[in-house]
Amino acid sequence: MNTSGPDPRTSLNAARRERELAALPGEVVDVLVVGLGATGAGAALDAASRGLSVAAIDAHDLAFGTSRWSSKLIHGGLRYLASGQVDVAHESAVERDALMRRTAPHLVRALPFVLPLTPLVSPAQAALAHAGMRAGDLLRLAARTPRSVLPRPRRLSAVETLRLAP
Repeated sequence: MNTSGPDPRTSLNAARRERELAALPGEVVDVLVVGLGATGAGAALDAASRGLSVAAIDAHDLAFGTSRWSSKLIHGGLRYLASGQVDVAHESAVERDALMRRTAPHLVRALPFVLPLTPLVSPAQAALAHAGMRAGDLLRLAARTPRSVLPRPRRLSAVETLRLAP
């Protein structure tokens, strides 16, 4: 790969960015999005899909900061709840609901995962995992996300587990 110039596989490059920023001051737009992480890019996409003219700017590049390092998963706020940020956890669950049902149902879907609670997991760790799953489902409920969109956590039999995660 040639690292001396812009990557030919992408249209996102410094020359394009400079050209578009130079054209922007005389242009009137409906929406200005500042920050192009997951939320900013989603807001820009949503506005553009509704027929609004959008300018989106970031200090660096698309998904440069936190989004660059993330798993690209839309989570429902459990990590915020774990640190006591209940309001942020609720807001995250509400945003996930909006993405799943209105803004980007074509991009965002429930992703099942298996959390193995084998005999090697201590009772305290298992209780914490169960509490986390219940808390996550309460966030789903508080955000009014229906179970048809985001199923509740459930225990799996050994047979189901082996079928889903051989």
